Amino acid sequence: MSELATQAGLTPDELEARIAILRGAGYEIELVPHLGYRMSGVPDRLIADDLSGLLSRNGAPLKIAREILVFEETGSTNDVAARLARAGTPEGLVVFAERQTAGRGRLGRRWDSAARKGLWFSLLLRPALSMAGWSRLTTWAALGVARGLEEVLPGCRAAIKWPNDVYLSGRKAVGILIESAADSSGNFAIVGIGVNVNQTAADFPEELAGRATSLRLAAGGEEVPPLDRQEVATALLRHLDTLYDRLDEEEGDGFSSLVAEAETRSCLLGQWVEIAGPAEAFHGIAEGLEPDGSLRVRREDGTAVRISGGEVTVANWQNRA
Repeated sequence: MSELATQAGLTPDELEARIAILRGAGYEIELVPHLGYRMSGVPDRLIADDLSGLLSRNGAPLKIAREILVFEETGSTNDVAARLARAGTPEGLVVFAERQTAGRGRLGRRWDSAARKGLWFSLLLRPALSMAGWSRLTTWAALGVARGLEEVLPGCRAAIKWPNDVYLSGRKAVGILIESAADSSGNFAIVGIGVNVNQTAADFPEELAGRATSLRLAAGGEEVPPLDRQEVATALLRHLDTLYDRLDEEEGDGFSSLVAEAETRSCLLGQWVEIAGPAEAFHGIAEGLEPDGSLRVRREDGTAVRISGGEVTVANWQNRA
């Protein structure tokens, strides 16, 4: 122990105090006589320093994850990130919460944010795009998440339900909510991401049964050990960071390539869909994605329309109006 203390630049008492802090945080550390300390287990919790260390293991910190905050509980990580953005916080902040009491999805829907079951986090971004180009963030976020899921679940194919849901085995595993604003601190976007990681079927409320899934369920269910949520988080952030610089590039490996890959992952294209927009609801065939990432739908009268927002669901052709 004295040798370890010397290597760490601590006195034996200081080392023992540090070990006690780690044990109090949930790390399982035992003292092996004549050998030293051995860590036999890590806590199932998100730790900002650990996440930062994992992300910077191969170099400098990620552009989108310059700073990481972890809250045990908060209302909404989007709201926390937005408050910090208005206070002038620069791009690259990630806010995680072990539990959200007011998590939300698109159209104000409640997002179930069970403690230590998933990843509930928000990114603060200030992209170098015109405000009209900020709609690209939806395609970028969904694609980055899909790639990250496939890294932690080899053999699984992540599909994208336009505009911002990611599916595994035909069920929703990830929801994305992007909110943008402008004030005295400048323009900013908050990208909220909710990932179901270790839920079992019994963890989902009745209204989500048969429609939602988790990474653990997609990997094999309760027979599979729970996934390491920190490893999942770092995989998602690395892939999002890799694609971030391609938002403002038009050709080659730029944004056009993101749109092309998102098309190959779409679970809507070729389907008869219903579009519920602010002005009207109508049906059509989802044909493809436009260069800006919006959805192209062929209506029953043969006209093609570009959809940039609204609720899109697969509809029953036989029951069409």
